[in-house]
Amino acid sequence: MRRLIGVILILMFLLSGCQETESQKDDIYIFYTSDVHCGVEENLTLASLKALVGETKKDHEFVSLVDLGDYLQGGTLGSLSKGKLIIDLMNAMEYDVATFGNHEFDYGLEELSKRMSEADFDLIASNVQYSGSQKNIFDGIPEYIIKDYGGTKVAFLGILTPKSRISSTPKFFMENDAFVYNFYSGNDGEDLYDKVQSLVDQVRKQGADYVIAMTHLGSLAMLAPYDSISLISHTEGIDVVLDSHSHSVVVEDRYPNKNGEDVILSSVGTKLMAAGELILGKDGNISTLHINEYAGQDEEVLKKVDEANAVISEILSQKVCNLAYDMPIVDEEGIRMTRARETTVADFFADAIRFVLDCDVAVLNGGGVRSSIYAGEVLYKDLLNVAPFQNNLALVYASGQQIMDALEFGSRFTERLYKLDGNTVGENGAFLQVSGLKYMIDTSVESSAVLDENDMFAGFANENRRVKDVMILENEEYVPIDPDKVYTVGGFNYVLLNSGDGNTVLKDCEVIIENGLTDVETLRAYLDAIGGFGEKYRTVEGRITIE
Repeated sequence: MRRLIGVILILMFLLSGCQETESQKDDIYIFYTSDVHCGVEENLTLASLKALVGETKKDHEFVSLVDLGDYLQGGTLGSLSKGKLIIDLMNAMEYDVATFGNHEFDYGLEELSKRMSEADFDLIASNVQYSGSQKNIFDGIPEYIIKDYGGTKVAFLGILTPKSRISSTPKFFMENDAFVYNFYSGNDGEDLYDKVQSLVDQVRKQGADYVIAMTHLGSLAMLAPYDSISLISHTEGIDVVLDSHSHSVVVEDRYPNKNGEDVILSSVGTKLMAAGELILGKDGNISTLHINEYAGQDEEVLKKVDEANAVISEILSQKVCNLAYDMPIVDEEGIRMTRARETTVADFFADAIRFVLDCDVAVLNGGGVRSSIYAGEVLYKDLLNVAPFQNNLALVYASGQQIMDALEFGSRFTERLYKLDGNTVGENGAFLQVSGLKYMIDTSVESSAVLDENDMFAGFANENRRVKDVMILENEEYVPIDPDKVYTVGGFNYVLLNSGDGNTVLKDCEVIIENGLTDVETLRAYLDAIGGFGEKYRTVEGRITIE
């Protein structure tokens, strides 16, 4: 029997998780990963996970490995190969099934289609609608898969976040400026619940003994009504929800479905903080546990990782400059701040945009700042970890009022605290980091931002504003912004032109530059020009105040 090191918790079998399966010959082991974001050598590591799965297969006949999404993007292996090296590694891992996270779309649908064709494992997508006239990349991708484990049938559903269109690049999901992809986002969640319920009913009629929902929804309240807990409460017939997207760490929670029956919810964080293990016991009991360490390593996967690293090592190892202090996007407890607070890395990033474009104001979505930079030699790899998306610079003309409206939209979830009980609070990928600008967010004022049926910004319900005291830098002094004055606003086309995160405020502005430098090259050009960081980014400047 294999030895597990660092098992966080093994919850005892509970009768509420039982199923009656007379023909089940052995326990079924389903290992699951999520939100790996290219972190193949981090924490548990893929090589150790493959060794663990392999050791389990020696003792048990029925073993599978699945992924819940967000594997292609988030690090250098993904961004420099547009996900190909990641698919190669997943093939080496012998994944059985995977679904799609919102960041699978970040390289565009054409590239994603290539990656899908390269996968040796099954891909599933349960909630995709296509209404266009060109190519539907999901043609041939099943809504679910039923696997037979020695007579016991287990159905897997792959449920994408209905907000995929705005949490990736909205333009990718359009034809002729109209959305043609939809992920069942209508009717305050009811469309999603009804779709999932119809599939659960289908697989049950086909003899499924268990139904496993592989969800890229997240379990945070701010994601409602498209969160995993809401899905559980509005459906019946699902046994286990393996969840992702919010990077939550949930070993095994139980929530009542619409009939009051308990459904297991589990999620394993990000960057292989842990792998999950779902056990469908031959006695009918169901349990989940987390594994964050394993002593063994699979030699084949180690070799594949080395080969992948060699492909990009020459570029990544280029030294850019030295840094005398840390520039974190997390606080001392490891809580992510950059989607809810000003950070030094975000100040640096926004300054780089404003410098390269020579514009009045630069804005940057907090979700686009992906990594800290630490003291020591700063390599190209470090910059690419900060800016892995390969987005291009854009420059537009915008009025002071439009700038304030964009800030207002980005602050709609911001709260007085950014953390509570070890979890993030009020974070939002659309939160705007800035350069050439200062502003205050009054959290006592409820956001009046209105979203349309596609979760895109559609205006304000009233005149109440959270964003106040907006000051713009002119002649090295901050002065009040003029709502009627036209300014040059720089950023990446993701936000300015493609309505990223649903921010449509600036998409119709007059465009000066549409496709400038990529994000990482912007950082490199700025550092080369100023000769390194100096002392400028040791602390935040105070551009964003929260009250």
